[in-house]
This record gives sequence, structure tokens and C-alpha cells, in this order.
Amino acid sequence: MKAKLLAVVSAAAFLSACANMNIPGVRSMADEGSAFDAALHQNYADLAQAEYDEADWTDARYFTSRSKMAAMSQDTGPQMISERTLPEGTMSEVEVARSDLMAALDAGGREKAATAAARAQSSFDCWLQELEENIQQEDIDNCRAAFYQALAIVQAELDVAPAPMAAMPMPVPMNVYFGFDSAAIDGKAMSVVNGIVEAYAKYEPKMISLVAYADRAGDAMYNDILAKSRVDAVVKALRDGGVPASKLAISISGEANVPVATEDGVPEQGNRVVTVTFEDGM
Repeated sequence: MKAKLLAVVSAAAFLSACANMNIPGVRSMADEGSAFDAALHQNYADLAQAEYDEADWTDARYFTSRSKMAAMSQDTGPQMISERTLPEGTMSEVEVARSDLMAALDAGGREKAATAAARAQSSFDCWLQELEENIQQEDIDNCRAAFYQALAIVQAELDVAPAPMAAMPMPVPMNVYFGFDSAAIDGKAMSVVNGIVEAYAKYEPKMISLVAYADRAGDAMYNDILAKSRVDAVVKALRDGGVPASKLAISISGEANVPVATEDGVPEQGNRVVTVTFEDGM
């Protein structure tokens, strides 16, 4: 009886959590505002879906609401830092980052670089959310990198010097992560790919290097095949976004020389990845 009662309570909690979270319906709303609002509408819907897929109902609901507000041209700007509880030692960077983002938006970034500005704002909010969660370091790193990459594009359009906290090679290397035994590009990974496509159009690198990995769980030959399937998926997504095949240099590492050192047979999320690096200057 107790087990059945717990199941009923859990189901009720699930249904309550999912209420007012019609992500596909919000995604399909007609846009009432600017190009910036429209891009923000879809970016927040992507974040909502990604958090929903991870059973993070609170943040899925938050990003769904932000998506709806953007579609209705009622966006309130990047999230206030005070609304999140951040790990010790991270506050100073995000404060400067938010200040730089607001300066770029208020200087005309929403109009002059609508897509990049929307990506910068949504990536900043993603960064805050992942910092507060403080579970998946690769997600923190990806949101942070996507923010700085997009902000640099906005600043370039405004002819503004890069901010001190963003003083790193641009665009920074990006990581496209995959699920266990999977070569499917999910919502978060597609957001990274979209950022790479956008940065390619802006910086026009001579070459883009892609290195594919798999974690060390399972057979080495199988992992080589899995790594190739992953890089093939990223290549297809980049080509669909307009990146020429001639610009893509592919390398298959499989479970060899993985980014996160582990013993053989150990699964590791950080090694289910395709790293993407722009080469030969920007």
C-alpha cells in the first residue's frame, strides 16, 4: 500500500511540475516583436526542452516562461544574478559578464546583431542556471563559452573592444557532447552547433578542426565507430548550417587520448564529445 501511495504521490508531483509547460506550444507562438525577440523566443525554448529532458522541472518552467515572454515582445533582459545561488568564487566574473552584456545590448546590439545578441543573453542565463545547479561541468563550460563567443560577435558589430573578462581567443574551442552510446545531437548540443555556424560566418577561419572521442566503456573498435558516428553528425549539422565541407578537418580519436583521463572500461560524460576548434587565425 505504501509503495502504491508513493507512486501516486510521485505521479501527482510529476503532473503538477509539468503544468503550464507546453514547450512545443510556446515554441510555435507567433512572434510579436523584433528579430532579437524572435531569436530569443527559440533559444529559450531550446533551453526549456533541454532542462525538461533532464527532469529539471523548475528550470524548464522558467525557460518556457522566458520563451513565451520573448514571443510576446515582453522580454525583461538577462536574468538578475541575485535570483540564483552561485558557487563561491564565481560571482565576480558573472557580474562583469552581465555588465558587459547589458552595455552591448543597450548600445544597439539587439538591432545590429539580433541573432548573436539573443544567443549571448540566453547563454548567459544558461550559464547562471548551470552554475547554480553545479553538477555538470561540461554544461557550465559550454554555456560560458557560448556566451563569450556570442558577445564577441555583438561587440564586433558595434565596433566595441572585447571586455577584459572576455579576453580569450575568439571563438573559443567548443565541445559538442553526446549521451551514453549515442550519436544523436540533442537540444543543448544543437545550441553549441548553432553557435559554431554563427561564429564561422563572422570569423571565416581557414579551417575547422573536429576531433571525435568516446569514453572508455566498451570495446575499443566499437568506440572508434561510435566516435566517427558522432563527428559525422556534427559535420552534417554544420554543413546544413552553411559551413562548406572543404573547411572541415576530421580526426577520430575514439577512446584514445581522451580529454578526461580514466581507466579502461570507465564511462565518463566528458569523453563523449566532439571538440571543434577554429584554425589559422580569425
